[in-house]
Amino acid sequence: MIHPGQRPIATSHGAAHPVAYRGPVTDRTPSITVIIPARDEAHAIGGVVAGARTQLPTARIVVIDDASRDGTSIVARRAGAEVVTMPGHTGYAGALRAGYRVALAGGADVIIQMDGDGQHRPDDLHALLHGMSGADVVIGSRFLAGDAGYPIPPGRRVGMAACRWMAAAVGGIDLTDPTSGFRALSPPVAQRLADEGFPSGLTETSLLIHLHRAGVQIAEVPVRMLAPTGRSMHAGLAGGAHFVRISWAVLGQARRGTTAAAAPEPARATASRA
Repeated sequence: MIHPGQRPIATSHGAAHPVAYRGPVTDRTPSITVIIPARDEAHAIGGVVAGARTQLPTARIVVIDDASRDGTSIVARRAGAEVVTMPGHTGYAGALRAGYRVALAGGADVIIQMDGDGQHRPDDLHALLHGMSGADVVIGSRFLAGDAGYPIPPGRRVGMAACRWMAAAVGGIDLTDPTSGFRALSPPVAQRLADEGFPSGLTETSLLIHLHRAGVQIAEVPVRMLAPTGRSMHAGLAGGAHFVRISWAVLGQARRGTTAAAAPEPARATASRA
């Protein structure tokens, strides 16, 4: 089901296709900024930056080095990225906010966020950009086209399924991959998050529920992801604790009322299969 007032999305892969985005119709090429939060990603960040530059040669590539203890900044600069070094460890949400501010200050029309560990494929940047022709936030979903493409630990897979259920039951939005951090945002949404921060400090399911309730148009496009390299911030006990935080935040949203009461069924995020 398409959100009220939302246009269908046509996704496409490959640099030969023009970029579409939701915004004023002008003769100029939209300005694109790719922000890449990174902490101790020296082993992978060079390839991520190089891939993004190949796919989007006119885009601004900015790595937000969240007080890395390795050579992340050095490798990122050598690969051609601008680097913003945080004075201390702020966490993923803090690095994203810093990236949004840099992108907005530079006049970006579209802001894309992708991970620095190599999980998000630069080849899929075009799918996110084309999705912006009909949405304010576009999520790259590893499940929309079927299998994720890499083995996901059983506990993590259960957590993802629970987040999908919470997004639909509490937020009234049917998403296949609400935990994906591979996203494109419009400047107004990025400005709001840069100014106000993330509700409960979380960037996943509870944030998407919050935005959907505020009238933000959210869509998904199919992407293929790779297995993350290095140690995931959601591994082991840290992953369990993070899931508890998400569940607690969504429970609070449920107590404050849900959008589901205003609609007979969850609104499905618009998507087009490539």
